[in-house]
Amino acid sequence: MSKLQAQSLQISASTALAVAGMVLFAASISASAATQDAAAAPLADDLICQAKNYAAHDAQAQASYWPAQVSAPALDGTCWISGQQLATSIEGSISKPMLIDVRPRSMQKATPLANALQMELTEVASKRFLQQGPIVLVGTGLDYANLSSACQQLKEQGFIKVQAVRGGVRSLLAGAKVGDSFAVADQLILQPLDANDWIVSLVQGLQWTVISASEAMHSAPKDRLPVSASQLVSVQVEGKERDAKLVAAVKRAYLDKLNNHKNTAQAQALIVVTDESFSDAIRLQVEQALAKAVKSPSNAIASLPAYWLRGGWQGYEQQVAQTAVIQQTANHKLQVPCGRI
Repeated sequence: MSKLQAQSLQISASTALAVAGMVLFAASISASAATQDAAAAPLADDLICQAKNYAAHDAQAQASYWPAQVSAPALDGTCWISGQQLATSIEGSISKPMLIDVRPRSMQKATPLANALQMELTEVASKRFLQQGPIVLVGTGLDYANLSSACQQLKEQGFIKVQAVRGGVRSLLAGAKVGDSFAVADQLILQPLDANDWIVSLVQGLQWTVISASEAMHSAPKDRLPVSASQLVSVQVEGKERDAKLVAAVKRAYLDKLNNHKNTAQAQALIVVTDESFSDAIRLQVEQALAKAVKSPSNAIASLPAYWLRGGWQGYEQQVAQTAVIQQTANHKLQVPCGRI
């Protein structure tokens, strides 16, 4: 998956579409040539159109790419701290840790974190002035593997004390008390999440619970599901008052998971997957229902982060297909299409 991510950063979507267009163009030329002169002598082997081979290869590669959650390892307790623990340790402390916001630049600009340095995770090691005091890395809450690796490496390079906030910036803000100098941000229990970000998070060591209200996902082959059946909660919301049924069903499923949620050494998260026909307005209705149902929205955010998959299951499938195309164009050389002009 990490290899795929690196390749997808190097190749633009327009390049992938251009390659796909060339393949289709090759196929059309081959079909046209075959019907124009059936009696003509066959072309040399090295000029035979490979469009069918490309198509078969592409279909096979795409079918084999369906992402799957990587097993969640136990977290190193010395590298992690909860948002509430951090807030408590800062309160009245003379030697406060330096907060370092290592989220993507777009997130740093959209929701800046007060009194925190902003930098790329890869830049921290080169900042020697940070070695002499405690530092706390603040990520997105979906980047456990990256932060775990960074914590270990920074310690080996001489940093005195390095920790990361478990649950990321949402946990930090949820654990903050009134009067803390952290930035004020909208703290939704059920945050929207793009398909690409979810795919990337599947290799970050989170134990996902999926609440599915998607008929398309229910009928999808098992090998296309990113989690095991034991982590999938299916919700049926057909017929009249579909939206109201969805709100009630998701609330019930989330509260059940939250109440049975145990403090484990593994990072856990929950995501609601619907069909693309469910609008963002429905997500807000579910959010409002959850906020009223839980005793403390802040505790719910910190203990069990929850997300709503943007674009539904169909958006997820489209992202998988797009990523597969980009991967394929990076893995093979272009061949001469049928018929040289």
